[in-house]
Amino acid sequence: MAGRTVDLLAAGPAPVDPYEPAAAAWALAEGLRDRRCSVRVLFPTGPGGGAPPPGVETASIEIPIRRPGAAVEPADFARAAARRIRPDAELVLRDPSGLGPLALSHRGGGHRIDAIVRAVHLGEFDRERASRRPNGLMDRVDTWRDRRAVRRLEKEALDEADAIFCDSPVVADEIVAAYRIPRDGIRPTIPPVALGPPPPSRDEARAELGLPTDVPVVAALAASENAEEAGIDRVREAFRRIRPLFPGVRLVVAGAEAPVEPGVHAAPERDRAVFVRALAAADVAVFARRLVGFDPGLVLALRQGVASVALATARLPTEPNGAVRTVPGDDPGDLSSAVAELVADLAQRRALAAQGPAYASRFLPERVAAELLGEPAAARV
Repeated sequence: MAGRTVDLLAAGPAPVDPYEPAAAAWALAEGLRDRRCSVRVLFPTGPGGGAPPPGVETASIEIPIRRPGAAVEPADFARAAARRIRPDAELVLRDPSGLGPLALSHRGGGHRIDAIVRAVHLGEFDRERASRRPNGLMDRVDTWRDRRAVRRLEKEALDEADAIFCDSPVVADEIVAAYRIPRDGIRPTIPPVALGPPPPSRDEARAELGLPTDVPVVAALAASENAEEAGIDRVREAFRRIRPLFPGVRLVVAGAEAPVEPGVHAAPERDRAVFVRALAAADVAVFARRLVGFDPGLVLALRQGVASVALATARLPTEPNGAVRTVPGDDPGDLSSAVAELVADLAQRRALAAQGPAYASRFLPERVAAELLGEPAAARV
């Protein structure tokens, strides 16, 4: 099926931050391009964004804002994007699946629509509203109307799809419970993580970060610019506990601010290059996010062969089979013990790091694209 024409609907412009919600869609575009597809990404016009992958066409969609921040706003994008789908597009991919139908059958042609569900909109709506207290009867009525609209529009998007893909068993269960879609009708997939340019050498990375070359370095990648949500305080506490054991040890916090304290270096920019540089400089990487979710930074660490320690909140869609040292709780003592073991034991660190690239190859964009297209693809390590 190589050489197909594919239009891909993404949630935003090409991001520089691998943790952005739209990152998976743009990585998928990269993989489809590598499968010799003609790829065009359609996305709502918005601020920020970086350069799209070379060889990928783009179309920015202007959406009139009638109700800023409304729960049903993604349906406006679907309607506007549908008018821009190429007549010869054999496959239309919605990543994420979004709200509202594209109704391409009304235009004729042989468009196939596949939907990738990263999260259930109805579940997100309920969780968000559960944290807010309704302000009177009208607020309750508005919430009821919005929920009904979200449910209807999400069901229409899913019913229209020729195939539904999902990268999380938990999300798949939510789809089944909310919309009674047969479980065996939801196909598994892996969230792709873009390749990007090769990382710098260890010495180059340390020179750019102002780190000595002869001391142990621990890197903490922040899943969010909010340091508390990213669990940076947990990492700092663990670092304080191991610092007396390892003279000169340094902690690099990438992607979030960190207080000035001995041995701690902050690289707060949320840019892929910053994360990759921190990992290139590190002996051990730590992931201690508070919010449960897929962690693309952990995939980057494994891809670069960095021994990694993660709390259970840093989720991977498949069992890492020993490629990650997982700390089940959130006790700083347990986290510091796991990090200290790896910093102290070079052989153990190398053995763990050696397993990373093979596991991370599952997240290569070309491999994920090939699986979505139903094509065989050799994994690159």
